[in-house]
Amino acid sequence: MDVSKTYFVTGGAGNIACQLTFPLAGAGDRVILFDIAEMPASAVADGCQYVQGDITDREQIKKAIGHYAPTTVLHLASLLSGSTEEDRELGWRVNVDGAFGLLQESLRQGVRTVVFPSSLAAYGAPLPVPVPEDHPQWPRSLYGVTKVAIERLGNYYHQQHGLDFRCLRLPIVISAQARPGAVSGYVSRAYIAACQQDPFVFQVREQSSPALIYIKDVVRAILGLATAEESRLSRRVYNVQALSPTAGQVCAAIQARRPESELRFQTDPAVTALIDSWPVRFDDQSSRRDWNWQPEYGLETMSDDFCQQLARPGPAG
Repeated sequence: MDVSKTYFVTGGAGNIACQLTFPLAGAGDRVILFDIAEMPASAVADGCQYVQGDITDREQIKKAIGHYAPTTVLHLASLLSGSTEEDRELGWRVNVDGAFGLLQESLRQGVRTVVFPSSLAAYGAPLPVPVPEDHPQWPRSLYGVTKVAIERLGNYYHQQHGLDFRCLRLPIVISAQARPGAVSGYVSRAYIAACQQDPFVFQVREQSSPALIYIKDVVRAILGLATAEESRLSRRVYNVQALSPTAGQVCAAIQARRPESELRFQTDPAVTALIDSWPVRFDDQSSRRDWNWQPEYGLETMSDDFCQQLARPGPAG
């Protein structure tokens, strides 16, 4: 018999967190969103609770976990890549110190499971294709360094203290809520610009092809790992692969649906070097074997759905 769970979701004002509320609440689970922002950026499911708080404030985390007694923590709070480079001290404090405090309190207060979405930025060039899960990690950005640090912290808490830490390395997320601070948001912003009839400049090469994943598959992946039987898990950190089109193919897919769109390429060497240092394709055999991961969206189906979502009034995913 299924028993409802309580999910404590950090970064609760963000789009991924908001999207997660619908399947969780629909399953009868209790959802607590925690974020420093005053309110969520997107619509959330009815019945969810929103708590304004600071992930770097240990006392606030202690009180929130103690009060709501979650069975599962979904740790999504993070300063994004561009913002982390602009303010390195804040980036480290939010990403690493925040995760450390959360893991400490989760262990101390008996949280059953902590799930952390890492990133393809945790790797750095040169990389094989596909990238194995245990390939050496030498990220080129501080954001990527913080992701590696949290992966190692979580693995430590599992090995030494028995905390059920689970992590998945996500490709670049395609979403209507892509934030300006994310270097990786260029694909999302290209779709958004085209659907709003605004011009857009790709700052990468036409051949650039970092791994991508649509927001709806992100939600499925996080919940798939979070709800998997622990006895089936052969590792603590998993790769997730979805699609890997070139920027030129993305541009063509957009123009096929929005022929009037003004899209062009003007390479920025710094942006291109960073994007091209990320994985083109992940080896995710363990995810497919251990918790039945399988993406639903390829380039064509993602483009169809995303453009339809953007054409609708109100917030899109």
